[in-house]
Amino acid sequence: MSKTQKILVALSAINLVIVFLFPPYDDHSVSSHGASIFAGFLFALSHKTLNLVVNDNLLYLEVTVVLVNLGVLWLLTLENERRNAKKKFSFRKAAMILVVVNLLGVFLFPPFEYISNMTNAVIPTFEGFYCIFSPPPYRAIVTPILYLEVMFILMNGGLMLLAFKQPKDETYSAEQTIAYMAKQQSARRR
Repeated sequence: MSKTQKILVALSAINLVIVFLFPPYDDHSVSSHGASIFAGFLFALSHKTLNLVVNDNLLYLEVTVVLVNLGVLWLLTLENERRNAKKKFSFRKAAMILVVVNLLGVFLFPPFEYISNMTNAVIPTFEGFYCIFSPPPYRAIVTPILYLEVMFILMNGGLMLLAFKQPKDETYSAEQTIAYMAKQQSARRR
């Protein structure tokens, strides 16, 4: 396994740990008809309320997105190993492309809720992801969840850009090397 692949696996493992430590929860106690209302991402080991239930569909979706991103970047590393040195693929560019594709996916398929459930409460409802161009009737976008999705995509993109930072290839000319050596020798004589 190459250094890049180890970084990818480590970033994906960290993402999966965060996803499972803070799973999405639904609250059944707030609604009068037993419908589930999105309660947010809560620490898995801290809640004591019996009315909270893990939103399995959203949790599976989060895990799938992390694993698909890992798979795409893993395939790019395999392809990059086959290329010669002059035609190497930039993983930083791949990370930026992946962030753009993820953001497009989030904005094309935002989370929706029923209009009748819209309140000014902190806890929004969550009904599903639909195409922005053809949402079902009587639905509105859940902006707090959309903001969270965008925030996590941008944070992961920033981490990938930092992880795939290329070391500077500092090469010096013969004259610069001779001048540096002369400077070091004169410093030692003093």
